[in-house]
Amino acid sequence: MAKPRSPATRRQESAEFTQKVILEAARELFATQGYPATTVVDIAARARVAVATVYTSVGGKPTLLRALIQAGVQDPETARTQAAIQASSDPAEILRLLAAGTRHGNEQHAETVRLMATTAHVAPSASEAVREATESYREALHVVAVRLNELGALRAGLTVERAAHVLWFYFGLNAWSQLVDGGWSWDEAERWLIESATSALLSLPVAPATNTEA
Repeated sequence: MAKPRSPATRRQESAEFTQKVILEAARELFATQGYPATTVVDIAARARVAVATVYTSVGGKPTLLRALIQAGVQDPETARTQAAIQASSDPAEILRLLAAGTRHGNEQHAETVRLMATTAHVAPSASEAVREATESYREALHVVAVRLNELGALRAGLTVERAAHVLWFYFGLNAWSQLVDGGWSWDEAERWLIESATSALLSLPVAPATNTEA
């Protein structure tokens, strides 16, 4: 027989569920109404909780926005991708791993990515949250550039800093959205970004990425 959950465990699970519902309500409203137009009262109504519960469970609008962005930044897939890249000694594989990992983040958290783009200049609190997330993203790409340099894979004359800028151009926040919003499928965008980044960065010729779908 399963051991009964303690009252403390049930309270924690209830609190986590409430936070999840509030964040989902905030994400939906920020996406549809915009961050400036959405109020905590709106979020509470959508989540079907008291206004005070929003503040005590998560916080005000800036905290809600920061939590939504951090949920994307802290996606477990990000850590798995970073570990796989550090374990690989194949430069072409590293770019394929990076493409798959950044695709996952941009595809699974597309609304949050759009939210970052639309809220960056509307309020100091929003700007700070977006800046922190963008810096974290850029730093992750810089680590990839360092790894490629360690393997001696970068094109002649390409510094780590310049390589990091190239990686941001191909795999940063704007790259995926520009292609997909322009009518490309995620698969098409992934293949093109891999091939283009490979050509721009690596010193050795690499076979183009192939579609592994059946």
